[in-house]
Amino acid sequence: MRLQLITPPAVEPVTLDEVKDHLRVTNDLEDDLLSNLITTARQKLDGPRGLLGRALITQTWTATLDGFPRVIDLPFAPVSAVSAITYRDTTGIEQTLAADAYMVAGLLDDHLTAISPVCGKSWPFIPYSPGRVSVTFTAGYGDAPEDVPEPIRTAIKMLVGHLYKNREAVTVASGSMMETPIGWQDLVADYRIRGF
Repeated sequence: MRLQLITPPAVEPVTLDEVKDHLRVTNDLEDDLLSNLITTARQKLDGPRGLLGRALITQTWTATLDGFPRVIDLPFAPVSAVSAITYRDTTGIEQTLAADAYMVAGLLDDHLTAISPVCGKSWPFIPYSPGRVSVTFTAGYGDAPEDVPEPIRTAIKMLVGHLYKNREAVTVASGSMMETPIGWQDLVADYRIRGF
């Protein structure tokens, strides 16, 4: 499965003001740096490559497959809508599958979403070849920062704080160098989607 981001999140899961309050920063001198660190922290957790394996703020993706598997498992949660399934038929012409031809299990669920043909039906017959099937879907907790679970938002603020105060990968303590520890991971552990 190959993924392409169609519509990225419109906002970050935490605002610059929330991060500045968290860090007790009262000036605007490092707003650009803090904004970049917010994006870095979100990217560390968000989307199919993120640590959590889920979408945080609403975003639209297309998943491309080489054919129809028995069940199409979308790679992250929560999915709010499947807007289209298209495929190239045996003659190579693109077709759109009718919405009543498939069922979607796990919408708005904290677990992965699965798409399968409706009971008693099967997927259209098509030969396997690269990029034969596309599924367009929307994922994320919602459009606003406050839609994201608070433990995740707090973890992002903690990670931004960590990156802000520890701008190097190592620290020196008692004359020895050690990797700078990160304590925010415990807050997001319950939200991480694990593979089988």
